[in-house]
Amino acid sequence: MPTLYLIVALVIAVLAVIFALQNSMLVTISFFSWTISGSLSLVLLATLAIGVLIGLLVLAPNLLKKTFKSSSQRKRIDALENEVSQHKAKVAELQKPVPTPTLPETQQPSQSSKKEGDRD
Repeated sequence: MPTLYLIVALVIAVLAVIFALQNSMLVTISFFSWTISGSLSLVLLATLAIGVLIGLLVLAPNLLKKTFKSSSQRKRIDALENEVSQHKAKVAELQKPVPTPTLPETQQPSQSSKKEGDRD
């Protein structure tokens, strides 16, 4: 996709240069009390540049909002991934086999009953 943007930008630049070479007559622009004289192509290219800047300024708040939102979402994802890894570790720890404690011979009921039965 970036290659496509580059190609489109180059085509627009070439068209702008051709336009500037063909329209070099002097024009006067008046706005309120200001008066500016310059070539037609430069005036139109300056107008185009101002239009692009205004368009970027209009889009800037939305782009900043998306950037802040994605940043906060990335932080939330990292926190949740950390929490999941902690839970996985806890589950793995709980799934370990628990060693059964062995009782000494004097405390084992099955052996003591056999010994008492042998004496009788």
